[in-house]
Amino acid sequence: MAAKRTFLFRALLGMTCLCWMAGCAPTHIAMQVESHAAPNFNASAQKRFSFLPPEGEKSLTQKLPVLIRSEMEKKGFVHDDRNPNILVAVRAGTTTEKRREPVVSRPVPVLMPSREGGSPDTHYVIEGGGYYTVQIRQIRMDVFGAAGQKPGNKLWQGEVSSEGDEDIGEIAGCLVSGLLRDYPAGRGKSRMTLKLNECR
Repeated sequence: MAAKRTFLFRALLGMTCLCWMAGCAPTHIAMQVESHAAPNFNASAQKRFSFLPPEGEKSLTQKLPVLIRSEMEKKGFVHDDRNPNILVAVRAGTTTEKRREPVVSRPVPVLMPSREGGSPDTHYVIEGGGYYTVQIRQIRMDVFGAAGQKPGNKLWQGEVSSEGDEDIGEIAGCLVSGLLRDYPAGRGKSRMTLKLNECR
């Protein structure tokens, strides 16, 4: 019995080490969402939607309409390419941003030499100030009236962004869920965190 426990402990320790070395996949996705609705957007009377040609990487633009359609249909909207009330435009991609680490002054106790053998003193070590790169995954969705992308015809606009190393295609389901959580309302800016395994 003791040998079995030792084996299980070592196996768990090994998995933990491998996870730490390789970088385990996240279980939650944090994001920033911003959405705005036009005062004249009567969503209850404009239930039928279709898509304009999406912009971005081909693999991603093929995936996003499927995810958005699923979320819209959960809210009672109907996909209709023949006679839509509203047209949905989607743009997505990943950008990189260079940032600087904060500079921190950290106290370090030291002993200064003296006739008595040494006296305590404090020195300060300056740390940080280096640069690092952050990946920002973004999806933007614009909703227009049936007349299309014309001035004054935009009814709703939403954008979601999330920082991290995962490919945007891997977390697109969560980003779309966050983006459309309050649709058709426009809630302004908000932050949220979703479980990755619940929105794939």
